[in-house]
Amino acid sequence: MHSLKHRKKLLFKLLKLTVRQMLALIIYNIMLIIAFLTLHSKHSPLVWLFDDKYVMNTGLTYYVDFRPGYPPLGKLPYTLLYRLFNNAESIMLFHLIVLNIILILLYKLLKGITTSRRAFIITCIVAAHYPMIWVTMFNPHADLLALIWLILSLYFIISSNPVGAGFSCGLGLLTKIYGALLLVPAFMLFKGWERVVLVSTFLTVVFLASLPFIALDPIMYLSVYVQHFFRGPSESIFALLDGYFLHTGFLHPTYEATIYFHQFLYIYTPSNIDHFRYSWSYPQLRYISSGLQMFFFLLFSIMSSRTHHSTQTALKMVSLAMISYFTFSAFWNPIVSIPFFIFLALATLDIKLSYQVLILVGFTIVDTLHIRIWFPGLPLGIHLGLLTVVVARAILISILLSVVKA
Repeated sequence: MHSLKHRKKLLFKLLKLTVRQMLALIIYNIMLIIAFLTLHSKHSPLVWLFDDKYVMNTGLTYYVDFRPGYPPLGKLPYTLLYRLFNNAESIMLFHLIVLNIILILLYKLLKGITTSRRAFIITCIVAAHYPMIWVTMFNPHADLLALIWLILSLYFIISSNPVGAGFSCGLGLLTKIYGALLLVPAFMLFKGWERVVLVSTFLTVVFLASLPFIALDPIMYLSVYVQHFFRGPSESIFALLDGYFLHTGFLHPTYEATIYFHQFLYIYTPSNIDHFRYSWSYPQLRYISSGLQMFFFLLFSIMSSRTHHSTQTALKMVSLAMISYFTFSAFWNPIVSIPFFIFLALATLDIKLSYQVLILVGFTIVDTLHIRIWFPGLPLGIHLGLLTVVVARAILISILLSVVKA
């Protein structure tokens, strides 16, 4: 009972805002709502819910007859909204609530490490990040919800709370697979029985939440996770080096999701133009990508455990571990830039504020251009556009590494 009261007080403390902060958040929400009402006739989030439309029209059941691209927490909230309301406004409202929680949690996390002024400025820059706004209004993908668990995981890690960290990482895995990655640096930072509590909490949350789906069809449920390890590159330096200039949605066969993934691998011929069953022109690129990911992710995770109880340094190392995971991934798209941007903000807290703002603004410009590539009217075109954003992002990451203090 005492523990429950303590958690309620902690949650209230995390979400509590001053009058000025609340006013700023209200104005921000009003601006997004006006923009949505103005533009949603041209761009509607319902366009992205083609899986839900297909499943409803054919009478299929998720995780039994049809394998979605996301784990349950990342998919079912949108399915529920689609079934109950079938309108863009309900999804926008859900996203707006999620975005408000993200910004409040991020501000509280930053405020515990740096000055209130800096925390407020960085939170405002994150709120103005174009991919964040675009996903909130027009793109019902799980990455927005996954950010809540990522930020909570970070908060509990630096607060030395293994139960909270394990719980948040578990919910992260059930929303988006990369949400579980923070378990590794958390394990490095915690000691002794804290590690046991961390891992056992994580496994308990994942098992209990997955149990209904495992009972229905364990192979189909497992396929939801396994499929991601067999996908090809997309919109990254490795994709361009291999000659792939398309995004993840092209040539996706609908029947692929109605069978087990191992069956799909058996009957569907790999191709160098299909991200979902990709045949690498240069297979070594895949291993270079994975090798660099694992090496730097583990390196920064280990370094986080040697920060001598410095909260800001530990947070920076954990953030650099996640940045390295995204940087060296063969898979990238504008939505991936959202969690990357959050970790970028957290990794640069110990440099001069003006430099940090310039870096964040630079990434915002590149990420905005990345989204615009896929819409008609941009003079660059897709090939030159992708090449431009990939090279620009690589230059910015190099600058980041040169200014971040060791």
